[in-house]
Amino acid sequence: MTEIVTCPACGEETAGPVCGSCGAELATEPAAGSPPKAAGSERDQTANDQDQTASDQDQTWSDHDQTTSDRDQRSADEDQHAADDEFAAGGDALAYHRSARARKRSARDRHLVSTMRDETAAKRLQTAEDRDRMADDRDREAELRDRGGSGRDSLARLHDLEDDAGASREDVLLRAERDRRRAAADRAKAADDRRRAADDRRRAADDRADAARERADAERNEAEAADALNDATIDDLTGAWVRKFGLPEVARELERAARTGAKLVLAFIDVDGLKEVNDKRGHLAGDALLRLVGDTIRDNIRGYDVLVRYGGDELLCAMPNITVSEARERFDQIGAALTAAGTTHSVTFGLAEAEPTDGLQDLIGRADDALLEARSSES
Repeated sequence: MTEIVTCPACGEETAGPVCGSCGAELATEPAAGSPPKAAGSERDQTANDQDQTASDQDQTWSDHDQTTSDRDQRSADEDQHAADDEFAAGGDALAYHRSARARKRSARDRHLVSTMRDETAAKRLQTAEDRDRMADDRDREAELRDRGGSGRDSLARLHDLEDDAGASREDVLLRAERDRRRAAADRAKAADDRRRAADDRRRAADDRADAARERADAERNEAEAADALNDATIDDLTGAWVRKFGLPEVARELERAARTGAKLVLAFIDVDGLKEVNDKRGHLAGDALLRLVGDTIRDNIRGYDVLVRYGGDELLCAMPNITVSEARERFDQIGAALTAAGTTHSVTFGLAEAEPTDGLQDLIGRADDALLEARSSES
């Protein structure tokens, strides 16, 4: 059975390798068993489908943007509330722990937002590539339509000159006019395709710009997450772990020592005269003393030693793989460095070596007893 196809030059349905209306050779044939189709209509439908897909993706990215913006706002609100609590409480320990929890939640949210922004940026780049391909397809379609329009104009001129004994003059003129209208329609569609191609390329450029912004925002959120986590876990005066997060670190060192048989020494440190400094010289002077003590201790211990702010003027330092005498030498160096910075600056410390059966409170209690013994021997 002869297949019926649509001539790309004149739009007439015909059979065989040559168009019966305009005489154009048909370059391609439909696959066996396929129904008659209009190639231009198929391409139009494909372009429409691509437009719909791109629109759906745009909506998805908009939804992602709204979600990440909401999370950003919540994180900012929690940070502000934490700062307000600290300011209102004037350094109250309970307020500090509340703000630490808020900052920890903020850090988790910011990390999640960072991941979402990275994913969105990657998908925006994919959408940009899809839009570029759509633009190329539209340009090719426009070229085909321009060729079709030229073919229809040629056919119209042929009909103008046609001397068909079987057709009236009116029929010939009507056919020529029909071909001219189709040629004009093809050119209008080609112009529309070019406009859409330009629009697709503009949107692709916008998508790439959005992707770049998303990646920049992701990096910002990651940095803010690190800052929020640092605020939640590190004491801003001494640079030590806050008690809530530091004690579990000391407990892990104690468990490791018990499991491996390694040595562990815990130092209980008291900042001498902090209350007197606060009372006589003000809290700013007390804060400066705490910063000095924290910096001096951290300069003289190892990077993996665990320093914890245990109370207002008390710190703990867990030192693995060290003997009591070696730990004492280090804290003697710390005391000398503090005295060199100011004759009124000093710390008192007690040392306790972990036993295999020690729990965390057992070890802290023995270090505290050693501190009290050192304090009484000074007086």
